[in-house]
Amino acid sequence: MEHPSDAPQDDASGEAGQNRGLRARVIRSSDDAVPPPARRPVAAQREPERAPPETSGAPAPAARRWLLRRASAAPRTVPTPAAAASAPSRAAGSLAARLGRVVLGAVIVALAAGTAIGAWSEVNRYAVDTRQALRGLAIVFASASAGAAAANDAAGVHAALRGIGRLDGIVYAGLTRPDGSALAEQGTGLRLADDLDLDRDDITPLALILAHTVKVSVPVVENARIVGQVTLIYETKDLIGRLLSVVRNAVLAALLAMAVGFAVAWRLGRALTRPLTALARTMDAVRQNHDYARRADLQPGAASGDEVGRLATSFNGLLDAVRERDHRLIEHQGRLEQEVSDRTHDLSEAKEAAEAANSAKSSFLATMSHEIRTPMNGMLVMAELLAAAELPARQRRYAEVIARSGQSLLAIINDILDFAKVEAGKLTLERIALDPAEVADTVVTLFGERARGKGLDLAAIVAPDVPLSITGDPVRLGQILGNFVNNALKFTESGHVLVRLETRDGGGVLRLSVTDTGIGIPAETLPSIFSAFSQADGSTTRRFGGTGLGLSIAERLVAAMGGRIGVESEVGTGSTFWAEIPLEVLAAAAPVRRQAGIGPAVVIGVPGPATAAALAEGLAAAGFTLVEAGEGAHALVEAADLARAGRRPAGAGRVLALAPMGDPSGAAVLSSGLADALLRWPLVQGEWRSALAALATGATFAGIGAEAGPVAALPRFPAARVLVADDNPLNREVAVEALGRLGVTRVTTVEDGYRALEAAREGMFDLILMDGSMPVLDGFDAARAIRQWEAAEGRGRTFIVAATAHVVGTAAEAWRGAGMDGVLAKPFTLTDLARTLAAALGEAAAPDAPETEQAAPSAALLDPDTLANLAEMAEGAGSSFVERVLGLFTAHAPDGLAALQAAGDAEAAGRAAHGLKSMSLNVGAAALAGHLGEIEHAARVEGRVPDEAALAPLPGLLAATIAALHGHFDLPDPGTPWRDAA
Repeated sequence: MEHPSDAPQDDASGEAGQNRGLRARVIRSSDDAVPPPARRPVAAQREPERAPPETSGAPAPAARRWLLRRASAAPRTVPTPAAAASAPSRAAGSLAARLGRVVLGAVIVALAAGTAIGAWSEVNRYAVDTRQALRGLAIVFASASAGAAAANDAAGVHAALRGIGRLDGIVYAGLTRPDGSALAEQGTGLRLADDLDLDRDDITPLALILAHTVKVSVPVVENARIVGQVTLIYETKDLIGRLLSVVRNAVLAALLAMAVGFAVAWRLGRALTRPLTALARTMDAVRQNHDYARRADLQPGAASGDEVGRLATSFNGLLDAVRERDHRLIEHQGRLEQEVSDRTHDLSEAKEAAEAANSAKSSFLATMSHEIRTPMNGMLVMAELLAAAELPARQRRYAEVIARSGQSLLAIINDILDFAKVEAGKLTLERIALDPAEVADTVVTLFGERARGKGLDLAAIVAPDVPLSITGDPVRLGQILGNFVNNALKFTESGHVLVRLETRDGGGVLRLSVTDTGIGIPAETLPSIFSAFSQADGSTTRRFGGTGLGLSIAERLVAAMGGRIGVESEVGTGSTFWAEIPLEVLAAAAPVRRQAGIGPAVVIGVPGPATAAALAEGLAAAGFTLVEAGEGAHALVEAADLARAGRRPAGAGRVLALAPMGDPSGAAVLSSGLADALLRWPLVQGEWRSALAALATGATFAGIGAEAGPVAALPRFPAARVLVADDNPLNREVAVEALGRLGVTRVTTVEDGYRALEAAREGMFDLILMDGSMPVLDGFDAARAIRQWEAAEGRGRTFIVAATAHVVGTAAEAWRGAGMDGVLAKPFTLTDLARTLAAALGEAAAPDAPETEQAAPSAALLDPDTLANLAEMAEGAGSSFVERVLGLFTAHAPDGLAALQAAGDAEAAGRAAHGLKSMSLNVGAAALAGHLGEIEHAARVEGRVPDEAALAPLPGLLAATIAALHGHFDLPDPGTPWRDAA
């Protein structure tokens, strides 16, 4: 919180002593006079010593006498050269000695560590090598003596072991029967009980060093039967020699390191101590003799900017400044004294006026900085998210936040003199209609990313009795609430910040409060908490920052609104800042009530305590009951938890997910059907009230959270080879760009079925996207021809999918009879295309063929989902993609319309309507596609040729569609490009 300073308190501090306890409160109403900021005593500045004024009218002799007195009073002790040099010499010697000790110590430590590590490694390596050698030798002897051992032939065993005497280091070799009795032994040594067994896993290097002999035993196997055991004992006399070699090498390396280290230390000591000694001597001479004309000599290389050179240069600059000052003092001494005496009174008054003006300027600048920085917090964070966004829907949401922040910032800049106006009583407040919930939404949205960055939960609770519209100043109300939230976030390291709006005094007062779980405020500092430029102490400012203006501004704004402000706090627990403002209601509250027949049970599964409290209060006020679990209970859960679980909560009714802006799990659970609606975090009332109303009435969640967050990352298929067969260049362009968004770069396009057949014969494709209606050879006949060729040539089956806009009549099912593997209905989404690719490549189970329904004509001219898909593809393909697609549509759609108008029979009319509808669906022309779908249905199903009444709306609808598309993507209007059919 913006804590007061340790400056002496006014009379309120006496009250503070009575308010000390577990919890403290401070309340200020608009009737209380705002205490002026306490004037800090101006510290007496130290002025240069000057001579007393002369009254005899002879200032020059007086000045000379004063200078002589000053000079005679200064001690002039000239030290001997030996004394002057002794301290630097000792310092230099001490520095060199320390460097030498550091080098010696480092070398000794490194020697000890290196020797220990080397010896340890050598012993381990010796153990491994010895074990491997002895085991190999023992295995050889065991194999050689297996037959003799099985026959209990001691002579044969001795013959096999006879060569042991020629091997250096092996002092014993023996073969024992399975019962432990010796069958044969060979060697010069005796088998001892304390021979170190290398077959054990717990051998330590120390045990190996202390042992004189080691042994290895292997079984003797004959015909998969163990007939004895060979034991070899080896003398470890060569281990000590290897260890001594390691120590010798380490000592030699240490001696070399010590030599190099001492050389470096000696050079470094000379490089440091020589210039420092010279500079110290110069400083001592200047200090003792006051010889400011003396200069410190720059050592070679010091002028290039090293530390010693900069020190000498700074010292010389200081001497120059002192010498210049003395020169000016001596030159102007005579006339300055009288002038200073004459102007003392004027300067004193000017000084006080300047201090007052400077204080006012500082207060104004601090206020301006603080108030601009508050909305800029939201603007900058949202701008960063917008710059990194991938989907237009998210960008649109961020843009809305930035727009509201910009409006708040603009209003503050227009009244940048607020603080001065408040002090002068000239602040003018607006009296316009505002929604208190919208003010709360703006504030929590602005500070949402900051709270998320600190790991804090931030939420707002708007009580059901808060009016929908009141009269007031939305910018100033937002300033008050924003200063409270900013203050709470600044001094809260963990926990939450909860904003609450409610009414008091029978609905005549609006109470704003912000509760945090921060550090709290001591009771003795509460009386000055709303004073400007006050913090608890200097450490608070250094740790948390701030100027102490925010709460002061909030207090003055509340007073200007005729309200009162206060704080309740407990050290270590947190604080609650509140303001109460008189209400002028324009539109009463409209509480949400659960309808009969709607299940009352709700499970809340969000971790944030503030968000959970906001949800719980809203649900309870609407008539819902909170439960831990239950069949049919509605669920409010974190989108990330839902995505990790991969399924809806067991037995849940309707599911609402909560996700921060920019979290991909939000749109993922929504698009996958795991959640019925998506709410963004921090929870905003604009979404929550709509969602609560839908939950309480059983209505759909249409439009709630539809644009929240990015969808999950699309899969990529960089190795896929795809053939696109479509006679419409617009459709080919859209397909190529959509495939490019999925990482497919090897795409071949053809414009009729015959060329598709030729391409399929010449190249190996993983997927063929085949349009149904094409010239020369339609897509279905082309698919049949490809299947016949594959069967005749013995080729593998190519995955063929019908990419068609046929959704009615026999053509909708023609793909099955053509031997195709599936259908991709136009307009398709990137997710649909990704599923098709995954099925073709065998990377995931292909979805069932979609059951298409007749596309009903829409009242909307354009389809927002298709437009969003086009914008998404444009992000990966470049800004010219949309321009190319719309250019193709503008160029070819009039031809399709002309063909439809000129159709003489039902078949031609259906074919022309289908082609134009396909193009329209791909660019999002929903109204035009719906009308064409009706014409196609009448022609293909009922066999009717469209009459003049059915065709009459099409030219105007096409022109309006082209203009709307270009306007939506901010492209120049091409006019009316369609040509008359005649």
